[in-house]
Amino acid sequence: MQMNDLSSDTFKRRTAQPGEIVFLEGQPADNAFIILKGHAEVVIFGPKGELVPINRMGPGELFGELALLTNKKTRTATVTAADECELLEIKREVFEGRLAKADPLVRFILDHVSKRLVQLTDKIATENSGT
Repeated sequence: MQMNDLSSDTFKRRTAQPGEIVFLEGQPADNAFIILKGHAEVVIFGPKGELVPINRMGPGELFGELALLTNKKTRTATVTAADECELLEIKREVFEGRLAKADPLVRFILDHVSKRLVQLTDKIATENSGT
């Protein structure tokens, strides 16, 4: 899928200014974002409350997808805009509606890949937080 395929009234464009928090670890999780322009920083809170950098992402990358793929109720990380970002927001209900129409094999594979991604993300978060 190309970025052009995502331009639709179904998705909301959002701008985030440098340093702006897109979402916080622990907040309710009901959407994901594709970066159209700019960069975003992903951090988690360490055992003493310090911020531990996890990833830096740029145009064409996706974040917050675990919320949609796994029905996680809260965010597992904090994401902030590193510079001015243009984001495409994907709401849970839009994603679930499209997923419901997908081939059962595609849904099966996505389910298994997302479970592995959660395991890997949890492992990385644990290693980086020193716990």
